[in-house]
Parts: sequence; C-alpha cells; structure tokens
Amino acid sequence: MPAGERQQVERDTQLSIYRLQTEAYRNLRHSVAAAVVIFGLFVGSDALLGDAEGARLWPCLILLLSAVLGAGYFGTTGARPRLGLQLLAAAVLATVIGVVALIVVR
Repeated sequence: MPAGERQQVERDTQLSIYRLQTEAYRNLRHSVAAAVVIFGLFVGSDALLGDAEGARLWPCLILLLSAVLGAGYFGTTGARPRLGLQLLAAAVLATVIGVVALIVVR
C-alpha cells in the first residue's frame, strides 16, 4: 500500500472513531437528561398534587427544579452546547440533593 493511501486510511479511521465517541457521549448525556426529567416529574408531581406536606415538600420542589433544568438541556444542546452541559450538571446535582433530602425526611 502506498504511503499516501495509508495516511488517508489512518485519517479516515481516526475520524470514524472520533465521530463514534462523540455520538456515544451525546447519547449518554441525552439519556441522563431524560432520566432526570422523568424522575423529577414523577416524584415532583407529589408537590403539585398536594401529597407532599411538611418537610417532604422541599425535596419534591427540588426534584421539580431538576426536571426543569433537565428539560432546559434539550432546548440548548443545538444552539449553546456549553450552556446545555452546565444545565445538565445542575440538573444532576439538584436530583442528587433532592433524593438525599427525600431519604433524610423519610
């Protein structure tokens, strides 16, 4: 195989691997955001339905906030990817805080 053709094959292979990794991480971020939104809406709906009273209200509101932040990720991924990552990080952090607060309250 000539040297020029070999270099072209190497570049094509590296580009394919880069695209595969990029898509894999994008899919992972979308899955995490979707899980945060679903979990936040599921548990946070207690606050909207009136089932969360007293100390349990705050964790439910925090989880609703995490659902809103997770939904915001989907709105910003195309136009502003850095803001999308910040929203995703905030959504995951709010979910962790909400779940820990729910465990402490129960």
